[in-house]
Amino acid sequence: MKVGFATNDNILINDHFGWAKNFAVYEINGDGFKFLENRYFEEEIEELSKIDKKIEGLRDLKIIFVESIGGTAAARVVKSGIHPIKSKPNDKIESVMEELQAVLSKNPPPWLKKIILKESGTNLANS
Repeated sequence: MKVGFATNDNILINDHFGWAKNFAVYEINGDGFKFLENRYFEEEIEELSKIDKKIEGLRDLKIIFVESIGGTAAARVVKSGIHPIKSKPNDKIESVMEELQAVLSKNPPPWLKKIILKESGTNLANS
């Protein structure tokens, strides 16, 4: 699955969703992870337009990690099928990826299992 990180240095999760100009995108599964690309966003003045453009540019991601996110933006992100996660101060992208990869390789929590099953096309009623 693809995950993204709001970052201004590609090391730390250190940007607010609404103000982030860059999301580092990774591919991850139970076997490991790899960096795919940076996705850049132009600064927008109008708040709803800014949120819509970010959501559209991140639509293929399943999880985004952010330093913070407002309530309106979080609701719209969730409605689009992306799961936002607020990071702890000074969280390093690589450390979070290692932790997430370990969880994926063992027994993921129900919310993450649901994302995995949905992405694999497995019918949730049969699982």
